[in-house]
Amino acid sequence: MTVVRDLRPGEEPFLGEMLYAALFWRPGGERPPPDRVLAHPQAAMYHEGWGKPGDVAVVAEEDGRLVGAAWYRFFTEEVHGHGFVDEQTPELALAVADGHRGRGLGRRLMEAIHERARRDGLARMALSVEPDNFAKRLYESLGYVDFEPGDGHGRMLLDL
Repeated sequence: MTVVRDLRPGEEPFLGEMLYAALFWRPGGERPPPDRVLAHPQAAMYHEGWGKPGDVAVVAEEDGRLVGAAWYRFFTEEVHGHGFVDEQTPELALAVADGHRGRGLGRRLMEAIHERARRDGLARMALSVEPDNFAKRLYESLGYVDFEPGDGHGRMLLDL
């Protein structure tokens, strides 16, 4: 049985694992070592120093093992990722571990993080996705729409 719950203290390194999975979602091919990728400033901003005000994460746990995560963080005009829209809109990340995809976990994680964001009074969420990523269909089915199509960032926005 899979349970979706809030990230607990001490589980923060799992966000790095999931970020790596999200960045290298395509099967096969050469992959640089996770420590090198996760230390890069464009990746580190999504997981390092987790626990700042506004940081929110939910995880999927199956038989005592974490198998997926959805999390968001607020960024600034000066420091932000590809999904940045504005300082009031958090940027969302999602990943499900290999071997656990295609079973609805991504949808459950997204629904849980959206519910949390609504409870926290957020108006909208943003993310960035490559056009050929299969997850884009999930995001569209949840109500995300392209934000400034053709800008090269693959940003999508959901009004909560």
